[in-house]
Amino acid sequence: MLKKDDKSSKNNGFYRHLQNFLNNKTNLLLVLSIVFTSIIFYPMIIPHLSHPSMIIHISIHILSLDMALFLTVISILSYKKTKSKKVLLTSLSFSVLLVVEFLYLLQSSNILGDYQIPFIEVEIPHMLLLFMLLLFAAGVIKVERR
Repeated sequence: MLKKDDKSSKNNGFYRHLQNFLNNKTNLLLVLSIVFTSIIFYPMIIPHLSHPSMIIHISIHILSLDMALFLTVISILSYKKTKSKKVLLTSLSFSVLLVVEFLYLLQSSNILGDYQIPFIEVEIPHMLLLFMLLLFAAGVIKVERR
């Protein structure tokens, strides 16, 4: 039996409190935004301090990536609760959107150049966006049988 003074019971209380805090979507968005932005903002922005328009452009991509991260986390948590194929398709589509936004962020900060599919001369992020839209549409249109 665990005593009230036991360290593991204190850890369980902390984790339970943290889980209750993160169950609120606003709190989850706040925590994800602060953590993600604080990690990625400085390496992406510091090289462009002398170009204010680039800072704004990269900041927009960081915000888009942050929103895609939030939507991905929320949809995965929703899938874990419901086990619905519609929600699974939606979470996959948001995951693809997260990858696309990450590629756009790297491209806008000049870390990576244009990456195209060789014979058809189409950029990979555009193809991934189309795939994301297909997954999202499939998730919205799918009829679940009970």
